[in-house]
Amino acid sequence: MQRWAVPLFFAAVLMLGLLIFRSYGLSIDENQQRDTGMISLKHVAQIIAPDWVANDRDFDRYQVPLPEYFDRDYGVAFETPVCWLERVLHIEDGGDKFLLRHLCTFLVFFGGLIAVYQLAARRFRDWRLGLLAALWLLLTPRFFAESFYNDKDVVFMAVFAIATNTGVRMLLRPTIGRTLVHALLCAIAIDVRIPGVFVALATVALFVWRGVLAEVRWVRLASLLALFVGVLAGLVVLFWPYLWPAPLDNFLEAFDHMSSFRWGGSVLYQGEFILATDLPWHYSLVWMGITTPLLYLGAGLLGISLAVRHLVQQRWRLWRDENGMQDIVFLGLFAGPLVAVIALHSVLYDGWRQVYFVYPSFILLALRGWVAAAGGRPSWPKALYGATALSMALTAAQMMRDHPLQNVYFNLLAGTNVSHRFEMDYWGLGYRQDLEYIVSHEVQPVVKVFAPGPSSADFNRLMLPPSQRDRLVFVDKPDSANYFITNYRWHPDSYPELDEVYPLMVDGRRIHSVFHLR
Repeated sequence: MQRWAVPLFFAAVLMLGLLIFRSYGLSIDENQQRDTGMISLKHVAQIIAPDWVANDRDFDRYQVPLPEYFDRDYGVAFETPVCWLERVLHIEDGGDKFLLRHLCTFLVFFGGLIAVYQLAARRFRDWRLGLLAALWLLLTPRFFAESFYNDKDVVFMAVFAIATNTGVRMLLRPTIGRTLVHALLCAIAIDVRIPGVFVALATVALFVWRGVLAEVRWVRLASLLALFVGVLAGLVVLFWPYLWPAPLDNFLEAFDHMSSFRWGGSVLYQGEFILATDLPWHYSLVWMGITTPLLYLGAGLLGISLAVRHLVQQRWRLWRDENGMQDIVFLGLFAGPLVAVIALHSVLYDGWRQVYFVYPSFILLALRGWVAAAGGRPSWPKALYGATALSMALTAAQMMRDHPLQNVYFNLLAGTNVSHRFEMDYWGLGYRQDLEYIVSHEVQPVVKVFAPGPSSADFNRLMLPPSQRDRLVFVDKPDSANYFITNYRWHPDSYPELDEVYPLMVDGRRIHSVFHLR
């Protein structure tokens, strides 16, 4: 059954992605992310293919040299290859450029799904549990939506999961080939986002501990570690043009900027606007708690408690078998980054997206909790299987109902009056529906629109048919506009004095509004 069930599952997921990747709007970050990729691509191409740069007019608008670019310390292991693919395919339409990025973002997420399947199937020695873990990741509403446009956090989460998978393979059966593959994936993870160093450091620490436990001969351990570190360092520099002039200094500068990120805006958290630099320590934990389906949350808490108990029982050995070692990997890669974020008082915003990369490890710990519950009292399994199937079916039904705005999913723990207590569509995806409503209902050839900034409203014109884009003119003041559109990000209160002609609702909550200004 495994021979056809597993390929069929992933083929169905891939087909689903190919069918719906055009459905999503454009997020507020995507244009800047493309700029970052294009500037690095131009920097490299001017060295190895200057004629290409001179003949491709799309490079002309990027006149800031890479060493002077504001976001020069962003990793570009995803951004630059996607920009290269766009230019090689000669994609000129603005909307098509970002649809390509949406497709590539989903394909990387798809790779992360396969990695989670392999991690779970290996740990629990059951392909069915591997599919269950992949399904839990797929049926996490926010991650599903963001797998099409969040080319920062979801791409990094997926690459981090793939690197975790190659790391576990290396730790269990260390060979030269597995070491080289893991070094490659760690380098890509680091060059997408700096926290990729967590999986590399975990690999080194646990490999050394295997030597202390006499599970690996020291000569073999030392040679493979030297190979891993050397290849990793070389590939990190190779894939990140910003590092080329001064690899160590520029890497340390990027790491420092990551730990104290340069964003000083305010976020809506539990009904109050708080500066991102002053958020309480529990910000990421609360957001994780209110946006993760309750089934996974309950199983995760059980799995974490079991892993911690096992760790305490083993004392200094940490594990007694390969299963225990894998649980240590998952526990460390879940809890370690969260503890670091809290201890460093790192700047966070837009929910918990900066620590999305801990979620695959959380899913694997949750699966341990679910397996333990399934092996409990004789009367439990049928009830547990039924509750699991019902929970997943309800989640899937809600995702279909909310499509393509699964990014504003909250569970019951969020409580009531959620839209006035937590940020909703901070990505600005709903602006696409706002603009589609306006162009389909307004007969005037030119329509003036006001959208409070910063927003992705103007940017989302690219998702309209080319014939409709120029009809919309965005203005700086509502006095000169025909329509006022908002995602309520920094103004969660309603506008009772305005004529609302289109409320965009998700789960009974208003996340966008279109007002006709007379």
